[in-house]
Amino acid sequence: MRITIHDVARAAGVSVTAVSRALNNKGELSPEKRARVLAAAEQLGYVPSGVARALVSGQTKTLGVLVTDNTSPVYAEILRGIEEAALGAGFSLLFGNSADSQEQALRWLDLVHAKHVDGLLLTPVQTDRRDVERLGAWGIPFVMLLRYFVDVPCDYVVTDNVLAGYLATRHLVETGHRRIGHVGGPPWTSSGRDRFLGYQRALLERSIPLDADLVTCDSFTIGGGARAAEALLRQPNRPTAIFASTDLQAVGVLKCARSFGLRVPEDLALVGGDDIELAEFLEVPLTTFHYPARDIGRIGAELLIARIQDGMNQVDLERNDRFKRIVVDPKLIVKKSCGCSD
Repeated sequence: MRITIHDVARAAGVSVTAVSRALNNKGELSPEKRARVLAAAEQLGYVPSGVARALVSGQTKTLGVLVTDNTSPVYAEILRGIEEAALGAGFSLLFGNSADSQEQALRWLDLVHAKHVDGLLLTPVQTDRRDVERLGAWGIPFVMLLRYFVDVPCDYVVTDNVLAGYLATRHLVETGHRRIGHVGGPPWTSSGRDRFLGYQRALLERSIPLDADLVTCDSFTIGGGARAAEALLRQPNRPTAIFASTDLQAVGVLKCARSFGLRVPEDLALVGGDDIELAEFLEVPLTTFHYPARDIGRIGAELLIARIQDGMNQVDLERNDRFKRIVVDPKLIVKKSCGCSD
């Protein structure tokens, strides 16, 4: 049977009001009586009812978290950071996976809205804006992670993907390559678009013409990387180096290069992105760029919780333009896949 506040009151020999004051550390209560209540609650194994507290406070102390790929090592780190911040502040979490499908994202949002979550952390699908428009209409505070819309007023925490693409491509240019392919992500995503812009910027800086034949786009997955690499490596004048937007795509490039009889880095230099743990333990350790994904999750959750505790909804934030846009710088990690030693 579930232990209730009435059971604690009987065990401590006090009123229900006294138990409530002791458990919430509010109101006038003697130290002796407070200690008696807390001892009785611990002995009985009392756990406060989230439903009852929600009725009183108007908050469920629950956050929704929607990501685009729950199998991704990057999102695993993001979620670890979110959990640290949320659990430390007494919030529970409801996780969802859109699989980069807007229809699936909308179904999940309707579900958590019915459960009265206090706020949402999400990576938007970005094929259209129905997800963020729905959140805006509901007035629920939300924070975007990893992806953003330039013209949508909201809080977000992202990495500087333009700088990431620039650092990766510039390194390949500096090691002597001029025919550099790019395995990009979906061009409608801010991360895919910005990493391509960084690639383009590094080439133009060194007066290397942008060759459309050297740019292919696919999903941020191993399979996506393999498909894109095949299109590049089948060309008569194939690239001597490839910058893949993500490490998972870079693993696909490695697989494809092997099928063509090419060695990395001897025949093909390769740089990835995101610095997932797998990158260091590949047969050829992967040059990549690092950003603190765990910190991005933690910062996003802390920002959202602060909004909730301040009583700010999305409408108030938009009206007062009090949004925070937090951009974290990446750092290039040089390994052997680009032709350089550790």
